[in-house]
Order: sequence, then C-alpha cells, then structure tokens
Amino acid sequence: MNTKKNKLWDVDEKLFASMEGKYMSINEENFFKNIRYKQEYECTLLNDLLVSEYENDDEIYIVREIYEEYVVGHGIGTDGAYEEHVMNLSEALALNLKELGFIDRNLTLWEWLRECDYSVVNYERNYDIIENGKRS
Repeated sequence: MNTKKNKLWDVDEKLFASMEGKYMSINEENFFKNIRYKQEYECTLLNDLLVSEYENDDEIYIVREIYEEYVVGHGIGTDGAYEEHVMNLSEALALNLKELGFIDRNLTLWEWLRECDYSVVNYERNYDIIENGKRS
C-alpha cells in the first residue's frame, strides 16, 4: 500500500478543520476521521462503497473514487442513471438530494447522513483492499 500522503483539496482541509471538536455525535466524529484518513492514504481504483443503496430505505449510495472524488446516486438496478459525480467531500455533502430527485425531503447529503447518524456508512468496502469479502 502506498503510504505517501495525498494532498487534500483546500475546501476539504477547511471542512475537516472546522469540524474538529464540533461533532454532533461519536458517529459523525468517526465519519470525518475515517474519511480524512481514506482521502489522505487510501487510493481506490476499484471504488470504495461507503453507502450501499441496498442498506437504506432511500436507496442512496455513495462511492469514493481515487482519493477524494465521489459518486452519489440513487436507486437499485438503475445502472448509474441517477448519479452525481463531484470532485471532493465538500461538494458531495452539499448535494441537495431532493433537487437531484433522489428523495422527497429537502435535505443535503450531509443532513441525510446526520438524520441517520451515519449508521448507513461502511468503511470496510474499499475494493482495492478487500479480497474475498475481507480486508487483506
């Protein structure tokens, strides 16, 4: 595994700094600390499925690509028809899920994650690291 630290986008660096000590819950703290680590040290060419559409009633999914790019999508079996690609975490969290047509409630992705207290996030699905369903 490459241990060279990836330089974060300035907006993400500011986001992580602004959150320190101001987390709404332990799960939110875990989310930001895990995502920061992933963006700095865990490159993924095969994708890192953070939220699966099969594991929440709104059928939202979040995939991290490379270091800090994200695909946020909606629907089971939609084959990417309802997706938004963004370049960093700040842009992903600011996406309005209602405006994208993903849900009926007026929530950003960040508000949606807070609503479920990050319970839908799985940090163990970076497919560059997993082998046969387990981290290698």
